[in-house]
Amino acid sequence: MTLSALLESEQTGPIFRPIFKVQNGRLTAIRLRMGEVFKEHKSPVPAMVLVMEGAVLYEQLGEGIARPLWALEYTEIPPDTIHQVTAESDSYCILIQ
Repeated sequence: MTLSALLESEQTGPIFRPIFKVQNGRLTAIRLRMGEVFKEHKSPVPAMVLVMEGAVLYEQLGEGIARPLWALEYTEIPPDTIHQVTAESDSYCILIQ
């Protein structure tokens, strides 16, 4: 199965689909269309976002960190860090927790 097939939907806004889950972790597929925002949130555990296709802007809010990420680039997300992700183009990402 492809990410685009897994995340295919007419729904607007970010789309999330679980891919794999084990006792201490999970992988989640994310689709963001250009201009869509995965609004500010935080995770109690360390995480990583990996861009598979497209481009996003990762921001750690309140810390002045803004990092553009392109296909096959990733960034680590420290626990309890308020952050958001904005699609600079149609994008497919993997969230690792």
